[in-house]
Amino acid sequence: GCSIRALSHILESKAVSLLMWTLVFAQFVLAGAIVLSTDWSPAPYGSLLASLPGVVLAVSAWFQIGLNKIRVHPETTDDTELKTDRAFGLVRHPMYTGLLWFTAALLLEPPQLVRTVCWIVLLVVLYIKSAYEESSLRERFPEYGEYCKNVGRLLPKVPF
Repeated sequence: GCSIRALSHILESKAVSLLMWTLVFAQFVLAGAIVLSTDWSPAPYGSLLASLPGVVLAVSAWFQIGLNKIRVHPETTDDTELKTDRAFGLVRHPMYTGLLWFTAALLLEPPQLVRTVCWIVLLVVLYIKSAYEESSLRERFPEYGEYCKNVGRLLPKVPF
């Protein structure tokens, strides 16, 4: 009885971890496909300018966490700290939001249905990763629920 339950828990944990690594891989492939399929000649200055707020948001979150503590897998660790101010005071997942903003700004260079579909799938992948990460954060940090009431997941909450 007990050993079968333990084995079941281990297998479930491994399956979830494999799913998350698959989503990480998909995130990089989808974002890479959008970036690499962008028409860079001549340089799309308008799109790059439009992407700037997303880049600034993501980079500021990287520095806020600490460049040596960045993880692509959405699982919390013993070193995980809850950040709720600055970039994380705007949205709960500023790196995901920044990536979405950056890649969305490139979608018109050139506009193609396949690139838009890649972006929509990227949005779904990041939403699933964020949901998994948030379940882990709720377990680890009791105050996370209150933070979620005040700060949007991928978009800032409108105060009215």
